[in-house]
Amino acid sequence: MDIDQLRSLITRGESETVEFKTSTAQLKAAFETLCGFLNTQGGTVLIGVKDNGEIIGQNVTDQTHQDIAREINKIEPYAEIKTYYVPLKKDQEIQLIVLVATSGANAPYFYDSRPFLRNQSTTIRMPRERYEQLLYNRKSTVLTWEKLTNNDCTIADLDEERILSTVSIAVSEQRLGHIAARASIQEILEKLNLIAHDSLTNAAVILFCKNERKQFIQSELRLARFKGIHKKEFIDNKAIRGNIFDLYEHAIIFLRNHLPVAGKVEEHSPFRIDTSAIPYQVLREALVNALCHRDYSSPGGAISLAAYDDRIEISSSGRLPADIALAELTQQHTSHPRNPIIANVLYICRMIERWGRGTQEMIDFCKAAGNPSPRFVESTGSFTVILTFKNPIHISPSIELPTPTPRQQEILKVLEALPLNSAQVVEKLANAPSRRMVQIDLAKLEEAGFIKREGDSRSLVWHVVKALREI
Repeated sequence: MDIDQLRSLITRGESETVEFKTSTAQLKAAFETLCGFLNTQGGTVLIGVKDNGEIIGQNVTDQTHQDIAREINKIEPYAEIKTYYVPLKKDQEIQLIVLVATSGANAPYFYDSRPFLRNQSTTIRMPRERYEQLLYNRKSTVLTWEKLTNNDCTIADLDEERILSTVSIAVSEQRLGHIAARASIQEILEKLNLIAHDSLTNAAVILFCKNERKQFIQSELRLARFKGIHKKEFIDNKAIRGNIFDLYEHAIIFLRNHLPVAGKVEEHSPFRIDTSAIPYQVLREALVNALCHRDYSSPGGAISLAAYDDRIEISSSGRLPADIALAELTQQHTSHPRNPIIANVLYICRMIERWGRGTQEMIDFCKAAGNPSPRFVESTGSFTVILTFKNPIHISPSIELPTPTPRQQEILKVLEALPLNSAQVVEKLANAPSRRMVQIDLAKLEEAGFIKREGDSRSLVWHVVKALREI
């Protein structure tokens, strides 16, 4: 950077990215502007230039260097401020001081504990709304919770069958290359950005951990069926902890058991057509969105699914991202996943179909079914989708399975003799499937009221409450 280049820059005058200061007597104001540059698109402060563009220079001493270094240290978080001392003439101590700030990745930045913003050719104190938005963006990108590593959970604690199933779907849908089908579990996890620094990330645990003791406490699904339209009396109530896929399956089973289904035989068809009170595509989209986009960083967070006589409410912890307004959900909008790594895994296995279209498709499906449009509600720390029935329910539907499958009947016979955990049930079955499939059967039998769980995650066993002979 030489004096001729600077003269060309100065000729264009002050702007959003250029500011003049007469001398280091204005050093405080100069660094407020540099802070503003860091929080916007970057810029240059030239010390030794009058407001009218006249170059007068500055007598630079060791004290000048120390003063500038001291002011740089007042910027938080750390940001590189490039400093140049350009002599106006050879062998003279009179120099032009050039301070350059590049737009920072860790905004909001503070100078002397205050955030500043560049607005056209003026430096102002940052408005609170802008500060909160930048702070949220910093937390969501630089300090993303899903990217942090988890030192407790290991690959042995993950559901290998689920991982391979996910890859198989992704390959068949051409969302992963065929080489992925031959990769090891370690290679798959690395390809999906679920391993960092030789440790599993939090996203890997949320997606695939099968060990309930090592799953995060906030990976919880709260299910409730209330009598009437208020939270006064429970008909059914339970809480389940598990990975995303397990929670999704539990939620779908719960909804199918509690939602009324209308059936009719269409002309020229011998088969009955069953229609749920809420289209399953809408329920699926609302559930996947809650599982994918919720804020997992809060240990007290969860997903809540509540069924009433007149509606379904699906709530998740965390508000919408700062750059999406509530009103935008009913129209075309860009996709801003809070958890992009988790979202990508759900995309490749087709749980997410199209980016940024989910809420609009929910509205379209509801309209096609003659249902009221979904309502989207933000409250303190949470986001809720409200799905209203076309006609209210006045009697809770039965939650019994009409007839357990042959394998479920075999499980009931095994548990009639002795309460067992899922691993012990697998050992007792004649042609045992995978443990995960048995766990799904146990969940279905529990939903139907045939069995009940007892004990905590370490000593959990299942026992029969309705014997097979009673069916």
